[in-house]
Amino acid sequence: MPESTDPKPESSAEDLAEEFHQLGDNLKKFFVNAWESEQRKNLQEEIEAGLRELGDTLKDTAEEIQESETGQRIITEAEDFRDRVRDGSVEQKVRSDLHTFLKKLNIEIEKAIPPDRKTVPQDQEGTEQE
Repeated sequence: MPESTDPKPESSAEDLAEEFHQLGDNLKKFFVNAWESEQRKNLQEEIEAGLRELGDTLKDTAEEIQESETGQRIITEAEDFRDRVRDGSVEQKVRSDLHTFLKKLNIEIEKAIPPDRKTVPQDQEGTEQE
């Protein structure tokens, strides 16, 4: 007759502690076996080889792009942009474009406000909504 798996009412704290200890030992053995398995080692080797190959391919591609006419143009444009950032012309352009955008946005929002709502009551003027 198979042994019953029903918990015994007379189980003590020591019995529970022993079961937890045994569970810990079993989990440790399980994970050590999984880590040391040939399958895990083979998978690791495949991943490492794939990453090496990807790195080599990316390096070759970067060199090809850098040597190409397009790559040279990108490098020149990046250097030109860097120079414009340094001399402040990019900041001036961004400020100008942002000002123009905000002005147009305000005009369009004003158009969308009904004429009878164009003025803000004095008791609500400058108040913050929570």
